[in-house]
Amino acid sequence: MIKIESLVENTTSSKEYHSKHGLCLYIETEKHKMLFDLGQDKLFLQNAKKMNIDITKIDTVIISHGHKDHGGALKEFMKINPNAKIYIKKDAFEPHYIKILGLPFSVGLDTKLQNEKQIILVEENLRIDEELFLFTNVKQEKIHLKSNKSLYKKNQGHLELDDFCHEQSLIITVDGKNILISGCSHAGIVNILNEAEKLVSKEITAVIGGFHLYNPPTRKYESNEIIDVIADSLSEKEMVYYTCHCTGKRAFKRMKEKLGDRLNYLSVGNLLEL
Repeated sequence: MIKIESLVENTTSSKEYHSKHGLCLYIETEKHKMLFDLGQDKLFLQNAKKMNIDITKIDTVIISHGHKDHGGALKEFMKINPNAKIYIKKDAFEPHYIKILGLPFSVGLDTKLQNEKQIILVEENLRIDEELFLFTNVKQEKIHLKSNKSLYKKNQGHLELDDFCHEQSLIITVDGKNILISGCSHAGIVNILNEAEKLVSKEITAVIGGFHLYNPPTRKYESNEIIDVIADSLSEKEMVYYTCHCTGKRAFKRMKEKLGDRLNYLSVGNLLEL
């Protein structure tokens, strides 16, 4: 069985827990106690304490990409837990920006942390063990998200559109189940899911993560046409979906009209047992 609890997300299931833009998921398998992303500050620690999750027992951390709402709390985590292995795509420590009204604002990780002994810089697909498999470099083939056009990286001193080579997703395999976990799905959740199915040569049982259909700084959603295309593509596959963070409530409601009970929202405090 795989146990998943949301420690940081844009919404909360209870007044007992605080919410904030970002993502941090606690995941427990037969072999691991791990975190997928950390959010941007100490909030994951506060909610973990309320949920009786001992952060010192975490053995593995996966950072999905180089944006601070997913890895901004790296330093806070390492203060509490100096032993866990932290897997981050090598490109994630490059400078990353968002443009708002034409002005660039940094959204990147603390570059001073990349040489810390706990951090493992990932370059290609990586099999961690029989349960955990990281994959990256997903081609944006079928669906292109307009919200990505406000995101940039710095290359040789110049800003250029981000190609999200710093993004990685996780496949967890336990008891014959294959669970796909993605952070923001900047490469497109349909593209990521298709790649995951190729890599495991089996059906994915469940998909968990943000679909990046809403851009909080600009407060803009992807078009209804794009949202519908994504919902139609996901409906063709026999699996369940738990979305959160950058999907946005309006997009979630529209997709749920087509996916019904197969699509659910994962807020802070929610528990999944798969």
